[in-house]
Amino acid sequence: MAQQKTEAAFVAKTALEEFVVAGNYQGMIDYLRKQDKTQWQQYRGSVMRMNKVMEKSRYTSDMNTSAWRSNVTDQQWQCLRSAIFLCCTTNDVAENSWMFFIKPEELVELWKAYSPSSTENLVSSIVARNPGSFRIIQSLLINGLAERPNHDNYLLGLLSQEVHSDRVPDVAYWIKHDPEILQGPLLQLFDIEGTTDISLAGRDKYTHNPDHTWQQLFLNLCQQGVYSRELLLDKTLGALEKDWIQFRSGWFSRFHDVLAPTVEEMSAFSERYLGLCHSRIPPTVSMALKVLGTLHAAGAISNTALLTALQPLLSSAVKAQVDTALKLIDQIILKDASLMQEAASIAVFGLLHEAADMQKKVISRLGKWGMDAATQEQTSQLLPQIATSNRDALMALLGTPAADTSKPSATIQTSQALPTLQPLPSPIAESRALPIISDIDALIEACAYVFENSDDTDCFETVIHALLKLAPFSADDKKRFGPVLKRAQKLKPSSDNWRNMDKPLARELARLLVFIFEAERLPPNSSFAKGRFDVHSVICQRTDDLMDILMQAKSVLPLAAPSHQRGYIAPAILIERTREQHALGLQQPLQEQVLSLLRLTPSDDPHLRQQAASLPDTPYHNALRYALGSQVSIPAKGKDSALYIAAARARYPDEDDANLIQLYGDFGPDGAHAARYRFEIEISKNEVYTFYHSHLRTTPTPRAIDQAYLSILRHPQVIEDDGYSHRTESFGGSNESKIRWSASIMPSSLEAVFAEGAHAIANNLDWWEVEWYNKAYLNLLLVPTVPMSSSAIMLLAFALAGKEPGQTAIAIDALVASWLEGRLEAVVLGHAIQGLLATPQVKASRYAQSLGKAARAYVLAPHLVFQLLCIMVTQSPQSPPKDMAMLLGLLNELRLELKQDLPASTLTALNEMQIGGKGKALLKALLTGI
Repeated sequence: MAQQKTEAAFVAKTALEEFVVAGNYQGMIDYLRKQDKTQWQQYRGSVMRMNKVMEKSRYTSDMNTSAWRSNVTDQQWQCLRSAIFLCCTTNDVAENSWMFFIKPEELVELWKAYSPSSTENLVSSIVARNPGSFRIIQSLLINGLAERPNHDNYLLGLLSQEVHSDRVPDVAYWIKHDPEILQGPLLQLFDIEGTTDISLAGRDKYTHNPDHTWQQLFLNLCQQGVYSRELLLDKTLGALEKDWIQFRSGWFSRFHDVLAPTVEEMSAFSERYLGLCHSRIPPTVSMALKVLGTLHAAGAISNTALLTALQPLLSSAVKAQVDTALKLIDQIILKDASLMQEAASIAVFGLLHEAADMQKKVISRLGKWGMDAATQEQTSQLLPQIATSNRDALMALLGTPAADTSKPSATIQTSQALPTLQPLPSPIAESRALPIISDIDALIEACAYVFENSDDTDCFETVIHALLKLAPFSADDKKRFGPVLKRAQKLKPSSDNWRNMDKPLARELARLLVFIFEAERLPPNSSFAKGRFDVHSVICQRTDDLMDILMQAKSVLPLAAPSHQRGYIAPAILIERTREQHALGLQQPLQEQVLSLLRLTPSDDPHLRQQAASLPDTPYHNALRYALGSQVSIPAKGKDSALYIAAARARYPDEDDANLIQLYGDFGPDGAHAARYRFEIEISKNEVYTFYHSHLRTTPTPRAIDQAYLSILRHPQVIEDDGYSHRTESFGGSNESKIRWSASIMPSSLEAVFAEGAHAIANNLDWWEVEWYNKAYLNLLLVPTVPMSSSAIMLLAFALAGKEPGQTAIAIDALVASWLEGRLEAVVLGHAIQGLLATPQVKASRYAQSLGKAARAYVLAPHLVFQLLCIMVTQSPQSPPKDMAMLLGLLNELRLELKQDLPASTLTALNEMQIGGKGKALLKALLTGI
């Protein structure tokens, strides 16, 4: 099978091509001017051929294999983009308009001088493709060559401009040269939400000088009389009424605050403020409530209109909104006492709020205002939702007899069945075995599935191993693979194909398919040779290894092919597999041998050791025997050391190997020594923010290592900076499929994976960056065969304090599931969270929220949360963390619900606790047992 092909060198075949190759711009222009411009399009094929070759060379590291054979010069690029504009179609120019981004004046000059056929509908074609074309469009518009386009991309392009810049044309520049932009596009920015990359909120967030923000620009234009305050207020409310996502809507509510409209100005829009109470965006509602309070106090809004508008807010999950709504209702009642029972019928929905103190406030008001029969009936139906601490008060208000607390509750009776630690189910149970693909049709279907679902690492492994087992394929087989191969051509990594970079496994499958069916060995996107020592390089190296195995034409499974889910290989299967392959004379690449040992399921079965003892004597077989627990002679450090390091990790997944330590010494983390981890927090400040950064410290210290030592390689090196160790990069990377595959390298020990996940989540608790892929770490905690090791506990402890709801939801599921399955010891997690509460990085309020949801997730879950809280609240009683009251409130509710006494250690800490505000009353309730 062929190696990577060197492209045929580009040879100029026409005079126009010779000018481009020479970079002779003036010569090319003079050559074209001698011809009628109606004939210029005859060169389109030639120009686009050059464009393809020159564009491809931009992504080629080895120019000797590139058709262009050298880096494209600035003069050659100028010739090419000019030739595209003069000789090609509108679509051709639009697709390559990026070439004019830096120097749009070139396009203007060519347009003025020649006005080729490509200019027809060019502006609309360009703007529809890319918001980044704004400077091109604007330059054409200013020079009278185009009309202003009516497209959101034009507005996004305007929004992407710098408000102030000394280096590039800024907004002031465009206003000066195009004054009409003020009354059209600039105001229209209030009408578009923007995108992930471009929005008013996003632009201002990363503008460090407040004088150069879009917010300040609009305020300045208002002060200069360009825009009236009424107009800006109208546009702001219009944007808020669209209910865009919170991040983008937040810009407009903040702009409203800095605009600081007067009562008179707001009164004109009172109906619209009332309508904003129905918004699903909390900051928008908070702003509306503030305004409505002001308008009501000034008599600019009626009692009944306000009361009606407040009704949906009593059901809000946002505590501050419910509280503010209740206070506004208080003001309504002061003005018109006849509305008390109507107010009560609205306020009753506040009982649905999960916070006990909020329920208490509602109950107090219901007692003052009175309830009619309908409201009483509605309230009685809500009794099961009421916190235990408030239930008696509400029942007394309704005239219902209080429950007999002397009788044990059903919840107490279930305590006898609480989960305890259990042995983990076998990861190589029959139910977890991977399917074996043995026919072509099933393989084709599975290939198509992986292309669309490359996060399914088990299916990816099954497919690539079936390809090796069923190869070589006939010509008829190739025809049947036709649709899959067509898709592979689009996915395969190449110098001019940078699409689908978020599907590394699918791209590697495509690379393998191209090798098998087209006899073309494509270079990998990532490799150790390029200095990338992450999991992507391991995956790419394995694809190269599989190609080497295919070239031996033995039609066998790879040595490291998993037999069971999550990368595990059953020992009996590996023993027979290597026996068969040795008999065939198959030469296995070293990484494949190492990977097979790391994937081996730990076992102390003497029968398996006997089977391994009958294998022929080779370095690999000797290492396999050692991995299975046999006493073998281990050679001194040398070319086979990687095999024995891998065998040691299979034999002692999370423990030190005393034998190898004596022989090899310190090889690095997860070499002879098992890796161990600790977190350190670095605090830094600027004028506005305080930043907390978690540093993962690994022992032994990670270091540069040969790529064959996969267990050590997965610990990135660190650099010292100001006394802290910074990981140079994460091994799993920023992709869910890569993280999942990295977990299959050594499935019997996920400590390194979980430590990496804890590090990633700890440094993004406030969701500063959108890192959806981090859920891959948390999803591993849901697997019943995964032990809740120390790193897994830290990952869970950090994730329960996260801000992003989806990520926290997975953490809550993992918490409850691992406890119910007997994998999690609550005391261990409680102490881990207690330790984190001693730092400023996590917030007690978020733990209260996530644990409160966990307590409602399953009938036994309150017992788990109660155990956790009894430990967590003992942290620093003399100076408890901020929002400790929320943890105390949840603990008190669970104490009453479960009718359980607090442990002596918890009572001791609570007796020493110094806390004020709401926490003081809760502390008293906990200590007195009332």
